[in-house]
Parts: sequence; structure tokens; C-alpha cells
Amino acid sequence: MLRTLGIFLCLAFFSAIPLILRGQIGDQAIDEDPEYFNLSYPGWQDSILLVAGDHNYPPYEFLNQDGNPDGFTIGIVKAVAEVMNLNIQIELMPWREVREAVKNRQIDVVTGMYKTTERDRIVDFSIPHFISSYSLFVRKKLKDSNFADLRNKVVLVQEGDLAHDFMVKRYPETRIITFTDLGDVFIALSEGMGDCAFHSRLQGLRFLESNGILNVTDIGKALIQEKYCLAVPEGEAELLAILNEGLSIIKTNGTYDGIYEKWFGVYEDETLHWDDVMRYTLWIVLPLLVLTLVFIVWSYTLKKQVRKSTFELKNELKYRQAIQYQLEQTEKQLRDQNKQLLQRNERIASMNEELGAAKSLAEKNDYLKTAFLANMSHEIRTPMNSIIGFCELLEIEAEDCSIQKYTGIISQSAHRLMHLLDDIIDISKIESGVIGFSISQIRLKTLIIELFDQYSLAAKNKGVELVLESDPSCADYKLTTDPHRLMQVISNFLSNALKHTETGRVVLGCAREEGHIKFWVADTGRGIPNEDLPHIFERFYQANNHQCGGTGLGLAIAKSIVDYFGGEIGVKSKMNKGSLFWFTHPLDSPRKESDENHYQ
Repeated sequence: MLRTLGIFLCLAFFSAIPLILRGQIGDQAIDEDPEYFNLSYPGWQDSILLVAGDHNYPPYEFLNQDGNPDGFTIGIVKAVAEVMNLNIQIELMPWREVREAVKNRQIDVVTGMYKTTERDRIVDFSIPHFISSYSLFVRKKLKDSNFADLRNKVVLVQEGDLAHDFMVKRYPETRIITFTDLGDVFIALSEGMGDCAFHSRLQGLRFLESNGILNVTDIGKALIQEKYCLAVPEGEAELLAILNEGLSIIKTNGTYDGIYEKWFGVYEDETLHWDDVMRYTLWIVLPLLVLTLVFIVWSYTLKKQVRKSTFELKNELKYRQAIQYQLEQTEKQLRDQNKQLLQRNERIASMNEELGAAKSLAEKNDYLKTAFLANMSHEIRTPMNSIIGFCELLEIEAEDCSIQKYTGIISQSAHRLMHLLDDIIDISKIESGVIGFSISQIRLKTLIIELFDQYSLAAKNKGVELVLESDPSCADYKLTTDPHRLMQVISNFLSNALKHTETGRVVLGCAREEGHIKFWVADTGRGIPNEDLPHIFERFYQANNHQCGGTGLGLAIAKSIVDYFGGEIGVKSKMNKGSLFWFTHPLDSPRKESDENHYQ
């Protein structure tokens, strides 16, 4: 007997060695490939799979006390979805609705369905994850009755279940009473309805025990055994392959065993069979034999590796000595280069100090220049105002037409000089950061009408129509702003429009929009070339077709004022069609007090 057992163990050992080595090679391949357990199925990962099952089919699938899907197959489906990175939505419903839905391709996966030839024509089945035995259940007082022939019996089954399909096919003459839910079958049998019930033995025993039904038992003989699988609509081969792979993975990594133990462990037969004894023996003996063989191979390999390593170390030593010599030479070159870099850095530092001093001097001179221009404003304006005033008096007092003409020219030139002076002083204040703003409230209607009246005469004298387009919402609105600076921007737009428009009209517009007031001036003048539009708001820039003089500062100052207000400014133009200049002003205060320090 011992000799036979020894021969058997040796044969088992040498038969298992190729399998073990093949498994190790496979494991190594898996370990070396990090993408093995990170499979990608883009077509299914990006969508939500609708998974359906019976709402009352414990312990496989049912709604628990909280109303959530629960049970053995629910755990299987969730585990497969997790390892395969699938997005699922589980919905439990009456079984006949489940069968109808999968037949009509309204769902993607059925949590559990027994595989039969008839059903295989409608759906595709996965590899089985459970094998169930079906037997008859009877009231205990009828247990000794003859149930070999069911043709004269009244049999209770769940509608659409495997037992229902079996009875209809095998015993078409038998009277069958169907119930929607599993529990109703056994409760009806317990209360005296029918002769027997035909259902899954494991489910039946579990339901009877959990519900305390003592007058019903099974006859112990399994009439049928069928595979319990996941199911998908006919033809979904790719989805079926994903589910089969997921089932194989959870059976390999132990997840399936944990789920099975949770739901069926208490109903398993705990008797230790001879197969288990042999399996446990092999688990102990084979590792010991394998370890012994591995130790022998490892010892031989280690000796061979030591000899190889000794030879490699000698070569490594020679190589390192050569590298050491090269490093010494390189270090010497680096020391020389560092010395040169230090000398260059000293020269650069000296140049930086000189540049810094020159920069400070330039900034100081620039500030003095702009401050000088700003402080000279009053001294220049006083004589200019006198010149303008006396020219106007001469124009009134003089009787000679030529004298009136000359004094008018002097007056116009003085006004242009004053406007140029204002632009230069404003741009100087902006550069030096001393431009001032006086914030107050003003009615938009008053401001718009004042500007319209101010330029109406000039437009009339030139033969151009001045049009006012004011939104009614602007009429009584009080805007918080600097009225003088706001009028300065609009006046610049109007004067430019009249200057460049020979015929047609000039439109002054105002509208209240979301979060701001929008002002615009449109004309039918000569327009602005496209190449000049990106630069039109730059300082001292004038369009190529500009023939009316000017300094190119007005629009630059207007942009600075609009930027201060917190608004936007822009222009649209077409050659020989006209231009539209616009800007926005926020409804709230342009700037807080702390922000004005940058301009005042």
C-alpha cells in the first residue's frame, strides 16, 4: 500500500511539474505585462450596460429590505463589472418582463438564466457560474406518495422559470399552476394548493428555512440539473466575451469563492471526501518536492553565476580605472572653465550695475519730463486763453472783413493748439501716473443731449446730418462716472467722425445692455484701411488715408480713459463705407477708491 502511494505521488509530482512551470511562466508573463489586468473595451466602458434580473428570486437575485438589488448573481455581476471596468445599472423586475426585455433587446445583460436549447435560440449564454438541481417539494404528509408520474398531478411552478419550461415540454397534459414570485409557490403549497411544487432545491430549502415553513419538504431526488449563466441578447459576441473573461478572472482570483461562501456556504455538505484528502495532500507534498528541486537547481545556478560575476567584476574594475582617469582629466578642464566663467560673471555684474544706474537715471529724467509738462499746464493755458479771448474780441470789433477772417484763423489755430496742448498734457499725466478722475453721478440723457447740441452746428455747417439714437432705458439712468472724461471720449469720436465725413450722416448712439452702457459713433466717411485697424488706438498712430492733421493721441487717450472705467473699446470700418467707434461703461462705479491711486 505504501509503495503504491509512493509511486502515485511521484507520478503526480512529475506530471504536475510541467503544469507548474507553465503556470509560473504564465504568471511571469502577466507580471511583466502591466496592461494584462487593465484590459480596455472602449465600446462598452463609455456606455452604461442595463442589467436586469428577477426582483424576487432569492438567494440569486432579489430586492433587499432597503429596496436595493442583492443576491448571489448580483454579487457576481458587480465583481465582473469591477474587474472589466464596465459601467452597469441594475434593475430587478418580474421574471416574465425580464425574458420579454432580453428578447426585444431592451436590456444588455440578464443576471442569471438557466441554459436550455430553446432559450439558446433567443439569447447567448456565458460560461456557467452555478449548476442548480431541481426537485419536487411536497407537503410532509404526502412525502411517501408516488410522484414518479406527474401526469395526474397538480404542479406549482414559477412563471417563466426553468421548471415551468420543463413541465410544459415534458408533461404537456399535466395541470400547471404558475405564480409570479418564488415565495408564492411555496406559500400556496404550504396552504394546501396543488399536489407538489417543482423548483430549485437550494432555493426552496433556503426559502422554507428563512420563512419558518415546516410542513413542506423536498423528496430529495433531482429531476433535472442545469447550468446557471449570464445571458445577453442573441448575437452580442463581444459583450459575451467580456463577461466570460470577467467570470474567469473572478474565479481565478478568489472573488467568486467569497461570493459563493456568503450565499451558499451554510448549505454545503461539510463531509470531507477522499478527493479533498488527495487534494490537500498534494498541496502539502508537491510544494515540498518542488522546493527541493528548486533548491538543487538554484545551488547549481548560483555557482555558475558566481563564476560569471567574478569575471564580470574584473572587467568592471578595468573599465572603472579607465573612467577614473577620464574623470580626472575632465575635472581639470572644468576647473579651468569655471575660472573663466567667474571672470565673465564679474564683468557681467559690473555691466549690470552700470545698466541699473543708467535705467534709474532714465526713469528719473522721464518722470521729470512728464512732471514738467503737467506742471506747466496752467502757465501755458493762461496766455493761450488771452490770445483766444482777444482774437474773439477783434473778430467782433473789426469792421474789415479781411481782419475778421484773419482773427478767425488765429482763433481756430489757437483752439487747435489748446487741444494739442490738452492731449500732450493728458498723455504725459497718463505716463507719469498723475492723471485725475472725479467720480460723480450724471443723468445719461443730460450728457447725450449736451454733446448732441454741441456738435449739431458743426455738422450743419459741413452739410452732414447728425442723428441721435438713444435707447429709452438710458433716458433717466444715473451713471456713476467722471462726466468730463466720459464726454472727452465721446467728443473725440464725434470730432473724428465729422472731420472724416464729407456727405451722409453721423450717428451718436447709447444703449443699456447687460452689465454696462454701450456708446457708439458711426459715420459714412472714407473709412479706415484694414491694415490700420489693429494699431488705431496706439499713440501717435495715424491711418494711411488720414489727411486732416492731428497728432494721433486722441484715440490713445480715449482708450486709457475707457480702460480706467473698466470697459472695452473697439472699431469696425469698411473703406468708402464708413466707420463705427464704440466703447462700454460698467453700470457700477468704474473703480474703487484704492484703485484710483494708480491714476491720481
